[in-house]
Amino acid sequence: MGKTEYLKSGIKEILEERYFKDTILLIATAANNVPSVRSVDSFYYDGSFWIVTDRRCNYVKEIQENKNVMISDGGHNRFWCNAEITGHPLDNTNQSIRVIYQEVFKSWYKEVNNEELKSVCYIQVKPYKGYIHKDKIGYKFNISDDIVYIGKVTHHIDVKLEPFW
Repeated sequence: MGKTEYLKSGIKEILEERYFKDTILLIATAANNVPSVRSVDSFYYDGSFWIVTDRRCNYVKEIQENKNVMISDGGHNRFWCNAEITGHPLDNTNQSIRVIYQEVFKSWYKEVNNEELKSVCYIQVKPYKGYIHKDKIGYKFNISDDIVYIGKVTHHIDVKLEPFW
């Protein structure tokens, strides 16, 4: 099918369609060269996945030491990312994204997230490479290089998909 630029590929729209909602995703981190994976409640907005959590969690500590993480929906959609702890939900710099959190997680945000705790934080997870598929079309992308390879998925989806770099 070919090669194109990231913004012309439709990936941004696929990510928004699929993940701009309350979504359980997997995040992989590493400490001392030992990987760890756990599920997190997340959503995709404005080029990043967003997580609300507590600074005392092990994966937050691991992100503080190593910002390189991977996000996956447990299928073959996977994203190599840089993670950043953006601070407490009530920080001035987080006011606009806090509104989005409350919209996406409207049924439980205030009940579950005690913003009186100083340890509550937001994490922005920004993809730079990845793979996503929709309607039997696969998209291997590298945002840094502004390149997307698009091809038909002609094999069973459980077949191992090789990285393109």
